[in-house]
Amino acid sequence: MANTVQYGMVIDTTRCMGCQTCVVSCKVSNHTPEGLYWGRVRSLDGEVVYQPTGTFPEVKLAFRAELCNHCATPLCFANCPTGAIAKREEDGAVVVDDEVCIGCGTCVKACPYEIPQIDEAAKKASKCDLCYRKVAVGGTPWCVESCPGEARIFGDLNDPGSDVAKYIVDRKAAQLHEDFGTGPSVYYVV
Repeated sequence: MANTVQYGMVIDTTRCMGCQTCVVSCKVSNHTPEGLYWGRVRSLDGEVVYQPTGTFPEVKLAFRAELCNHCATPLCFANCPTGAIAKREEDGAVVVDDEVCIGCGTCVKACPYEIPQIDEAAKKASKCDLCYRKVAVGGTPWCVESCPGEARIFGDLNDPGSDVAKYIVDRKAAQLHEDFGTGPSVYYVV
């Protein structure tokens, strides 16, 4: 059954300056343990951050912030042997139930975007939850709220009148690895 609301976002890489504020605000706000990050920033070619692209004199820095894609058909959910990963009907967020997770790492191996991680201290899977508790009371995810370049546009992808849906159309935003067949809810403007 399709969600009536599917929250997602566009990350406009032309506005991202690679500052990592999204990564830090997510880490601090979600109290993830040392060494565990729910988001990351890469250069557009997938290499180390701050790697210039282009050829002199046309050299530039271009970044891609990455997080859980909260897919329409999440492979982490499909492959979890305990049912610890769920796709929330009310907002489309893909979340981990710590009470059910056994820390087997199947979700880590199944995700083609390499997003879930094992929290070694808790022995549980850990990943971005789209700040669903904050969103449920009218807020936006911490990464969106904190971005100084306003590179993230958040909202209901299923509402054609939403800012995020309009941005996708107007800026021709695309999903990362659409060919994986997972239906990501994160889009990119390049």
